[in-house]
Order: sequence, then C-alpha cells, then structure tokens
Amino acid sequence: MMTVDNNPVAGSLKPNSPLLALEKKIQAAGISCEWTTSWDESALLQIDIASGRSSRAVLISEEDAPTCLEMDFAKIRALGEYEAFDALEENPSIEVALTATSGPTHRLVERIPGWVTATPEENLRTKAQGSVTITGTRGEDWSAEISSPSKRFSVFCSFGPVTLKLKGRQLRTYPEALTFLESAGNAILFELDLKYGVSFTFRRMRPVGPMRFGRRTHQNASAPTLPKLQYAAEPLSLYRYARSAVGMPLLEFLAYYQVLEYYFSRYSQRDLLDKLRNELRDPNFRADDERQLSRILRITRQPGRGYGDERSQLKATVRYSVSEDAISDFFSANPEVLGYFSAKRQAIAGLEPVDPKRKKGDLADLLCERIYEIRCRVVHTKEDGGGQVDSLLMPFSPEAESLRAENVLMRFLAQKVLIAGAVDLPA
Repeated sequence: MMTVDNNPVAGSLKPNSPLLALEKKIQAAGISCEWTTSWDESALLQIDIASGRSSRAVLISEEDAPTCLEMDFAKIRALGEYEAFDALEENPSIEVALTATSGPTHRLVERIPGWVTATPEENLRTKAQGSVTITGTRGEDWSAEISSPSKRFSVFCSFGPVTLKLKGRQLRTYPEALTFLESAGNAILFELDLKYGVSFTFRRMRPVGPMRFGRRTHQNASAPTLPKLQYAAEPLSLYRYARSAVGMPLLEFLAYYQVLEYYFSRYSQRDLLDKLRNELRDPNFRADDERQLSRILRITRQPGRGYGDERSQLKATVRYSVSEDAISDFFSANPEVLGYFSAKRQAIAGLEPVDPKRKKGDLADLLCERIYEIRCRVVHTKEDGGGQVDSLLMPFSPEAESLRAENVLMRFLAQKVLIAGAVDLPA
C-alpha cells in the first residue's frame, strides 16, 4: 500500500487531514484501499467494501472522512448489484436507494399514509425530505422505513431523495442479507404499488467498464436534407419505441426484434418465389409431367434459406437487408462491441463467441442464431416447455444488462431492414 512518502495524491494533503487518519484506520482493519483523484484533482480514498465473495469500491472525500472515521468498515457490506449496504451493528440495518418509476419521488411518497414531511428547519439542517415507518401485525422482529438517506449511506452513494431501510433483523451471512433484501424489500414495494399506486424499484449500480456500450456513428458534417425514402409506419414506430427504452435492455431488444420480424413474411418467401419462377419459366416445363410437378412440391416444402421456421425467416430477412461487408464494417467501427461478441467467456451463458475475423460459416447466419437464442430466452418465461429456469434472461439481471451490447447490433440491423423495406418518398 502506498504511503504519503511515495504517493503524490496523499502527499498533497495536510498532515492532520482526516483522510490520512482514515487510511491508517482502514489499513489497520486489513481492508484494501488506494489513493485516486476526482475530476478537480482533489484527493480521494478508494475503499474496497466487502460484497459476498467480491468487493465494491467506494470513494471517500476529505469532506466525508470525519463521518467515515466513526464507522467500522469491517461491519459494512455492499449487497448484490444494488446501491445497497448492510450494517452488521448492534442495531442492524439494510439500506437501499429507491428509484421512482411512476412519477416524481416527492409526490409519490406523500401519497403513502403516515408519511411525515420534514420541517423546513430539518430540511435545511440535514436535507431530510420526511419519513414513513412500516410495521407488522404479527409480532415481527423487524420493521421498515422509507426516508431520506442516512448520513452513512449518503457518503457511499450520493443518489436519490429516499431510501428503504430494513431494520432489526440479525442476518449473519451475505446470502441471508441479500435474500432478505430482495424478498422482504420487493414485497414492500409491490404492496405499496398495489395499495397506493406508487411504484418504486431498487436503484442498481450503473454499468462500468465493458458494460458501457454505444454505437459509434460516422460524424456527418453536411446539413440535413429532406428525405428521399418513406419508411413503413409500423416497424418505424417499433424502432422509435426501442430507442425510447432507456435503461430497459430487454424491452429494447424485443422492440428491435419486432422490427426485423415485421418483414419476415416478405423476405422469407422471396427465395422460394424466385425458385418457383425459374422452374415455371423453363420452356421444357410441362404441367402434365408428374416428375416436374413433384419437383415444384419439394421446393415449396423445403426449409431452405429464407423459408420455413422463424429462425430461417430471421436469417432470410437479415441476409437480404444487410451485406456481409456491412456487418464486418460495423464491427470494425465498434471495437468495444467486437470485443464483447468475440470474448471467449461470454456475458450470457450458453452463447458462442462470434468473431468476424475467425468466423466459421456465414457471419449473418452466426449472428441470427445468436439473436434467435436470446429472443427465446427473453420470451420463454416459464419453467416447463420454455427451457431451464436458469437459462431465462430476467429483468435487472447481469445477463440482461449485458444486452446493451447486443442492442447496439440490433439497432444497426433494424436500421438496415427499415432502409431495405423503404419506398421512394414523392417529391
């Protein structure tokens, strides 16, 4: 661990800085920490808080250091993928940030019977919004509270006007704490929605590193001009719906898939019609020749390219709308997405890597196989008949979050399919 003597960040602090005292306390507790800086070059101490078998980094400023000196970091753990922390103290408490999903937070909480709004003096002094306590009728050994973030929580997570606190339940292990948060906490939020029409969800950690994806588009310097093409209204509406599904990768994926699906009937039959047309145009074709009629029947029944089941229709649609070179150029222009698709260990279990440079077979076919498999795992949300339970892509899961990279490709394909299906716009 670096010290003041050999670390320029720590060396910029005054000798009596509470942040230096906090570093010594953290090191004495055997907890990993290191120095870093904020956007304005202010010193920050990054502390690795236990989170099951892993850890979560939190950044502590010099302003927050005095509050942290009063904490026992060995008795604090982060929970799951949420902005949630568990304090293993004499008065145990789990605290998780809430996000309103059906309106402004301050309006929603006021609709909960028992909500007590903070006085102007309390708001000025502690920035408190108010609180409501939730108790049981069966002699439970725990209670809940929706209120402004605690002072400790505000240090770890600056998000949000309110948090949910589960108080009083002694939970020794990390799995016990996470399970209690998810089962009891989600039950509370569901019943608040059921009874009062207020909808909240647990705040999740923002994706970092490879989980952040955004398609790199060519910067067009020319001024916009009136369009020359007219796009089909229904799939264009689905495309716009997908673009509006911010933070909902499962919904975004399905909307893009529906854009492709809209054209299945058109392109899945194109191959078949071409083959039939060529047979019927042959001058030697005779309608009274049973052998030739049998050949016609075989053509209509074959599950070949662009005809047959949904998987084949997907391939036909993508193959008609997007060239192999265009797909390769897409990956070349988006190296982060390429790295995600070609990684040996895929973020979504069961998927095979797709590397345009080392492909084994048709690139469009490989991608369509992947898209169709994901589609099935999103849609088939049942235990029997739809695959194994652990193969489903559930909302808010790490696998569902990884769809952000898949959706960069899906947006590209949806755009190409819309262009392929467009007609000239009257001048």
